[in-house]
Amino acid sequence: MNRIEAKKVESFRLSLLLFGLTTSAAILFACKREFLSPRAGALRFSRDTVTFDSLFSTVLSPTQRLWIYNPHNFPVVIRSVRLAGGERSPFSFIIDGREGGDYSTYTLAARDSAQLFIQLRDTTFIDETRIDRLLFETDEGTQAVVLKATLIAAYVYRDFGFDSVVVSLPTDKPIIVDGYFYVGPAATLRILPGTRLYFSGRRWQEGPLQGELASGLYIAGRLEALGTPTAPVRMQGWRLEPYYAQAAGQWQGIWFFPSSARNKITYTHISQTSIGIRIDSAGNSEAPKVYIEGCLIHNAANYGIVVQGFTPVLPSFPILHAVNTLIYRCGQACVAFVAGGAYRLVNCAFIYDQGDLRRGITGLVVTDFFRFPQGERTYPLDFRALNSLIWSSKEDAVAAEIKGTPQQWTFDHCALRQKASLPGTGNIYPSLLGLGSAEEGYPLTEQSPLIDAGLYEAELSPAVDINGKRRDNQPDIGVYEYVR
Repeated sequence: MNRIEAKKVESFRLSLLLFGLTTSAAILFACKREFLSPRAGALRFSRDTVTFDSLFSTVLSPTQRLWIYNPHNFPVVIRSVRLAGGERSPFSFIIDGREGGDYSTYTLAARDSAQLFIQLRDTTFIDETRIDRLLFETDEGTQAVVLKATLIAAYVYRDFGFDSVVVSLPTDKPIIVDGYFYVGPAATLRILPGTRLYFSGRRWQEGPLQGELASGLYIAGRLEALGTPTAPVRMQGWRLEPYYAQAAGQWQGIWFFPSSARNKITYTHISQTSIGIRIDSAGNSEAPKVYIEGCLIHNAANYGIVVQGFTPVLPSFPILHAVNTLIYRCGQACVAFVAGGAYRLVNCAFIYDQGDLRRGITGLVVTDFFRFPQGERTYPLDFRALNSLIWSSKEDAVAAEIKGTPQQWTFDHCALRQKASLPGTGNIYPSLLGLGSAEEGYPLTEQSPLIDAGLYEAELSPAVDINGKRRDNQPDIGVYEYVR
């Protein structure tokens, strides 16, 4: 290469270098974002008042969320976030992952938002209302969001048990059960009229029931829940916000162990459970293992009542004797009697009204056998339903599989939805029931075919209905007595 050609090559290389530098500078200049300086501007909030509705004062509250919005095209500096009540405030909050108090300067970018989480912890033992204000300081001034909580004083039983005494629960305040409430084999738990029990959603952290709901009544001895038509006992979950009113599966339910005997539950409302009442095995023969009357069980995630018989010889008294008991809105079935046993149902109503027909079973399930790993075993069955309504959104309200002999199960003067007739006399299979809405508890209407369709039996027929209204000698089918 001669000198002239070498100069041309060097000039070409220099041109390429200059082009690259010029291009890079142009790209960097084009990508430079405009800097927006903060300015004064008012914030917006997802709500003006954060309300904690009907909280129990002795337990940690659920968390409420507040959104903070910057509606402007420029950043807004939040100089501080604080509670007007200061250290004396019953509320606490977290913003940007840090606990509240006087909050250091925070810049909310243009058109951006932030979340603030609020809780309440108050140990007052009286019913009160707590009010405070959450204050936001910006260059625009001070803005406030009101915090309001309605507190309900309550007793708390947390992982509580006793073995050999009679315990009567107080009635002057609601009762919180957080975890298990165990009644030992020689003990009795007495729940008086008007008592209100609220169960937390705690779950077992370990053991064979790990992950399952833990809060509930575990009865190895005796339970007496003695509600009346005018002062029923109430058992439900502890979340009182409207969203949870119809939510099933918030607590375990009542579980009767094999050693339990002579239990009595009258005019008790049980709702929002996994299983309303679970009964394991027959117990002794002195009285029904569980006698229930005038009870209402609804919004159970799985079953209203489950009974496992497992008794080689029928007891002298039923495992379950149920009178004037209404069960509806259960995920799997209203009632399930498994592996034989003795049962009496008088003027009861089991209404399987679930919309999802694929998930659940039906209103009533009855079997006289159980499949063990080593094989199948049958047990004696003695089942009788009198003047009872058993209905389902499925074609068959009763799902029965009876393998043993003789088959001692019968329906007398019952109203059923069933493709084929069931054993018994005086039963009706109406196409329409003439009932009111679920929100009212499915009351009878004037056109109902259940009116005067029952049979009076002096030894079994109750004198009153679920509302305490007197029945006549021509009783109606189900839990209600209609008076024209």
